[in-house]
Amino acid sequence: MTDSIREIDSALSGQDPIAIDKVLSWLESIHDLPGMAKLYCLTGEHYYRIQPELGKAASCSAVRNYLLECIRQDLQGDGFQSRWEASQTLHLWLRQLFEMKDSSDEIEKTARAITQLFLKSGEEVRAAIEQGFLEHALESAGLRPYFDNWSKNENLREAWSAATAWADDHPDWSWNLHQEFRAKTKGL
Repeated sequence: MTDSIREIDSALSGQDPIAIDKVLSWLESIHDLPGMAKLYCLTGEHYYRIQPELGKAASCSAVRNYLLECIRQDLQGDGFQSRWEASQTLHLWLRQLFEMKDSSDEIEKTARAITQLFLKSGEEVRAAIEQGFLEHALESAGLRPYFDNWSKNENLREAWSAATAWADDHPDWSWNLHQEFRAKTKGL
């Protein structure tokens, strides 16, 4: 176990403020999925302990990198999201960013990253991206422009067409379902 992982584990189990310099250093140096999973948790559940505030760019980088790596590797167990879970989470996270109104740069970075992963991956990863992510991202009219380039690229056009067909028949279906679920479980 590296010193960085020990430090992250200590931060995750503690209650004290976490220095932003440490978090930024970890984000730069951790590139394996177990470490990325810890950073995903740290920048999510423990975000407000990071002092001063981590900020959108670094936080989004942690989320994006973790979810894309889960999609790529599809490790089962140990607290990792499966390829399909990560694809769905990526869509919901992107939709939350869209709702924030000032996140187009992070949505754009994510759209480029998921596009690159799709292009360099095999059939199983491509299926998860197309059906678990893209179909649902395209349900949201506001997210569609970030993926317009798929319709113009011969290596992406078929997946884009299939995803668009689903999305046209189910406008905002996944997002609305997610909102309903959150509303029902909020009072529990």
